[in-house]
Amino acid sequence: MIQVPRLAKGHGYKGPEFYGCCNTGMAPAIFHSRCGKYYVGPELRCRDAMRAGVGYLCKVRTVGEGRQKVWLFKGRAAAVRRFLALCGAQLVENEKMRREHAETARKAARSDMAAALALGDY
Repeated sequence: MIQVPRLAKGHGYKGPEFYGCCNTGMAPAIFHSRCGKYYVGPELRCRDAMRAGVGYLCKVRTVGEGRQKVWLFKGRAAAVRRFLALCGAQLVENEKMRREHAETARKAARSDMAAALALGDY
């Protein structure tokens, strides 16, 4: 279970990365901006939205589309719920990828050349 700590203004918290990735900027993140709003979404997109001043002057609730979507919240409770939902989805996807990777490694160990080549994808 992920516990989101209290976030001082200007600080954030990053969730789980994609399977096999490290510091790509696509991990779910939550930031408490200096103006008091919470930004939830992919880490780099949240940082970009905060730097651009999205949400300071206009009443925008979301920015971007698909996996690049960033949600803006006035309160912590709703922001944390969205962040935990994103983290849960990421953990499920990571577990699926882990199982696929293990199965591909087993096939490659049994001299399956297609599986050995597919290991490069992980």
